Amino acid sequence: MIRQNWGLHLFGTVALAGLFILAFRFPAVSGRGFHEPLLALLCLTLLFEGVLRDRALVWTYVTFLLGLMGLLYWVLAVIKTKGGLPISIAVLAAGLFYAWEALGLLAVAAFARWLYRRSSAWGAALGAALGILLWEVHGFHVYPWSWGASLGALPWLARSAAFLTTAGCSALFWGCGALTGAWLAEGRYRRAALAPCGLLAGLLALGGTWYLLPRGPERTLDIVMIQPNFESGIRRPGMEAEMWLRSDAELKARHLPRPGVATLLLWPESSVLGRNDQAPDPRLQEEARRRGIAWLFGTEGGLLNLVRGEAGGRPSFVQAKRDPMVFGERMPGPEPLRKWLDQRLGFVSQERGELNEHSSFTFPTPQGELKVHPLLCSEALDSGRVQDGLAVAGGELLTNLTNDGWFDTSIATDLHGAQIRLRAVEMGLPLVRATLTGKSGIFREDGTWVLWGEPLTEAAYTVALRWRPVRTPARATWLISALLATLGVGTLLLAWRKPKKVP
Repeated sequence: MIRQNWGLHLFGTVALAGLFILAFRFPAVSGRGFHEPLLALLCLTLLFEGVLRDRALVWTYVTFLLGLMGLLYWVLAVIKTKGGLPISIAVLAAGLFYAWEALGLLAVAAFARWLYRRSSAWGAALGAALGILLWEVHGFHVYPWSWGASLGALPWLARSAAFLTTAGCSALFWGCGALTGAWLAEGRYRRAALAPCGLLAGLLALGGTWYLLPRGPERTLDIVMIQPNFESGIRRPGMEAEMWLRSDAELKARHLPRPGVATLLLWPESSVLGRNDQAPDPRLQEEARRRGIAWLFGTEGGLLNLVRGEAGGRPSFVQAKRDPMVFGERMPGPEPLRKWLDQRLGFVSQERGELNEHSSFTFPTPQGELKVHPLLCSEALDSGRVQDGLAVAGGELLTNLTNDGWFDTSIATDLHGAQIRLRAVEMGLPLVRATLTGKSGIFREDGTWVLWGEPLTEAAYTVALRWRPVRTPARATWLISALLATLGVGTLLLAWRKPKKVP
C-alpha cells in the first residue's frame, strides 16, 4: 500500500508539473491562448485540492520545482554563458535558483493550508491570495514572475489588469484555486463549480468596465525598430555605424519621416557598446536632427546600463537602468557583501540608476510634445518600476529596449514578452518592444499584441501607431498597498477565530 500511494503521489506530482509548464507555454498570436488562464487555474485547483486533503507538502514542493525546471530550463545555459562558469558550478547555481523559486511558492501553499485548518475554505482563499501577492510584490524570488500574466492571452480578460494590476490578478487566481480546491476536498462539488464561474464573471465585468475609463487626446507616431541580431555582450568598433546603415535603409524604404507625423527610431539594449555615452555629444544630436527623427538607443556608461535619446534642438536624454537583474547584472545584498561576491566570482556588478522628473524622453510632434518612458529589458517585468517611473516623470508611450541574445533560441524570449504584455493594459499605454535578436513587437493598451519573427534573426520593423492614453486605476502607486491591506485584515480576522473542528 505504501508503494502504491508513493507511486500515485509521484504520478500526480508529475502531472501537475506538466500542467504548470503547459499553462505558461505562451502562444505566438494574441487572442489564441485560451489554454493559458484555463490551465493556470486548473493547476492551482488540483494542487490545493491535494494540499488541503493533507497531502504531504514535499510533493507540492516537487511539483513547483519540476514545473519551474521545465519552464525555465534555459537558465542553466544563461548562467554558464554569462558567468563564464564551468558546467558543474553552473548546474549547482541553476539548482539553487530553482530550489529558491519553488520555496516561495511552497510557503504560499503552506500558509493557505494553515489558515484553512483554522477557519474554512474562505480562509484558504484569503491566505493563498495574500501569500502570492506578497511573494510577487516583495520578492522571495529572483526572476520577476507573475501568475496573472496568463490573462494576457485573451484581450477581454487582460483588461482586468487595468483595475487590479497583474499581481492583483495573480491573487484572484490563487484565491479562486484555493477556494475551489477546498470545496473539492470537502466534497462540495456544486460550490466548487461556482467558484471559477464567479471568477470568470468578475473578469468579464472588469473587461467591459474598461471601456468606461477616461482617455486622453489621440496621438499618432511612426515607429521604426531595428533588430540587428548582434552577439550578446560583445563590444566591437563600428556598432553605431552598422545600426545607421540598417536604419537609413528602412527609413528610405518607408519614406520616413512623412508629413504631419513624427518618427521615433528605436535601437535595442546593448546595440551600441564599448564607449561611455553619459557625456554630452553634439554629434549624436546631429544624427537625429539631420534625419528629422527622434532616436532612442541602448548603450552603456561605465558600470551603468543606459538608454540615450536624441532629437533635434533638444537636450540629450540619458537614463540608467534602475533595477539591474539580480545575479545577471548585479549581485544582491549590501555593498560589502556585493563586493565580496564580485571578487569571489570574478563578476562586476552594474550600478543602479535613479528615477526623477527627467526620466522620460520628450520630443516634439505635430500633436504637441510627446513623453516616452523607456524601460531597459527586465525593468518591464516589474509593474512597480513602471508605476514609479510614470509617477515621477510622466509618459504617454512605453518602450522596452531588450537584449534577449542570452536566451539563444529557447522559449525565454517569448516568456519575457508574455510576462510584460500586461504592462500596457495596467498603464493604459502602448508598449513597444525592440529586441537585439528577436522577437520585437507591440503590446497595446486594450490587451491586443503582436510579436514578429523568430529568435536570433535580424530584421527592421515599422508601424504607424495611433492610440489614446487610458487613465487606469492600476497606475496608482497605492493600489497594491490597498490590496495587501484588505487581504491582510481579512486574513487576520479569520486567523484569530477558534480553530474549526476537522471531522
